[in-house]
Amino acid sequence: MFSAESPIGVIDSGVGGLTSVKEIINLLPGEDIIYCGDNMNAPYGNRSADDIISLTKKMLTFLQSRNVKLVAVACNTISSTLESEEYSGYAKSFPFPILSIIEPAVEDVIRQQYKNVGIIATEFTIKTGCHKELIKKLNSTINVFGEPSKNLAMLIEEGNLNAPAILNDIKKHVNHLISLHPVNEIILGCTHYPIVQNFFEAVAPDIKFINPAHDQAISIKNHLGQLNLLNSSNIGTLQINTSGSMEIYKTVLGELSITKPHTFSIRQF
Repeated sequence: MFSAESPIGVIDSGVGGLTSVKEIINLLPGEDIIYCGDNMNAPYGNRSADDIISLTKKMLTFLQSRNVKLVAVACNTISSTLESEEYSGYAKSFPFPILSIIEPAVEDVIRQQYKNVGIIATEFTIKTGCHKELIKKLNSTINVFGEPSKNLAMLIEEGNLNAPAILNDIKKHVNHLISLHPVNEIILGCTHYPIVQNFFEAVAPDIKFINPAHDQAISIKNHLGQLNLLNSSNIGTLQINTSGSMEIYKTVLGELSITKPHTFSIRQF
């Protein structure tokens, strides 16, 4: 069974979930974190639902073997399958709570009472319409406008974070979205995107770009608190497991200034 000393699991199709890890470390520095990134099969946003669910089950099964007390899904594409009634049943076979990153983003939009919200995300996430459906269910007066990007997550995953192709793709999608719709806020609906949030802000400095990772970390803290599973230690550890290249993790850890003064290992998943 789980205890307060059991680790938190975090999953993503690649390195994007490190944006959530950063916020978890900031808010819950005593927690041990085991990260799974399926870089070999990234990005998930261009895959079928069956592929996404099958690959996600493998990561969840791995984390179950590590006795995690909770899994944070730091991937909007995977979270889309969790939020959809059509697909969500597979998560119920695991013994730990599984927390999506979509609900915290939606709750922030409702709390802030935004009126016209854009979302840039993978093709799969936009196609499911989960953000829009959940927002409309809670407040039907909020307008939600989606903009899919086929390539941005993969460009970031390649590791050259200053590549002109990244900035060009951001320009293309942000400008297309704001040219069609009167948005003042845009949800970064893929956890890879906050890694290059400075590019988004440079392209549209008057737009507020929403990174849901902080709200997800708050959700994790609240959930563990309700279960009496918060770790009171002052020193947590971070272990990274990947099915692909380990070098990209070193790059992104540096970019996000994750300088955890504790031991962490980067090993193949």
